[in-house]
Amino acid sequence: MNIFSIVVFLHLAGALALFIAYGIEWTASSLFRNANSGEQLRAWLRVFKVSPPLSGIGLGVVLLSGGYLASLTRAMKQGWIPATLLAIFLALAVGFAMILPRMKRIRAALPAGPTGNVPLPESLRAQLSDPVLLTAIRVRFLIAIGIVYLMAAKMPFLPSLIALVIAIAIGFVLSLSTWSRPQSAPTTS
Repeated sequence: MNIFSIVVFLHLAGALALFIAYGIEWTASSLFRNANSGEQLRAWLRVFKVSPPLSGIGLGVVLLSGGYLASLTRAMKQGWIPATLLAIFLALAVGFAMILPRMKRIRAALPAGPTGNVPLPESLRAQLSDPVLLTAIRVRFLIAIGIVYLMAAKMPFLPSLIALVIAIAIGFVLSLSTWSRPQSAPTTS
């Protein structure tokens, strides 16, 4: 087994880790906004909490292995590489500026101690259905899909940017329902 094969494997494994992490975010955010009690919300927040370390490791592996592979294949000057780096920066910015602060506020608003089946306060329910949070999660997932497309298509810079804009637009379209849904859905039990 040669080093090139190992690095390609690591690169694919890192990309898979990112997709799993972003998929966990999307799934958990879709489910925790329907939580009826503090206990249900805590369960989905525990699932969501797996995402940041997994995506951090995945991103580190992708960047290191991708840089190595690009240097070996002399691909650093191809247009899709800077477009991909821009998209990675954008995905990081979305995570740090829009997702993490909102998740911290949600965790801080969760009543302390065992809450059992006590209904969630309306202010917390509104935070769980925050369309900005849900849109940011979906857009970031679609940015990752756009990056994989660029890796496969290896297009010049401008078409790569257009492909990324299309991926982001799809993320927004997939988020439209979060903007039209009521901020909090009262439940009856």
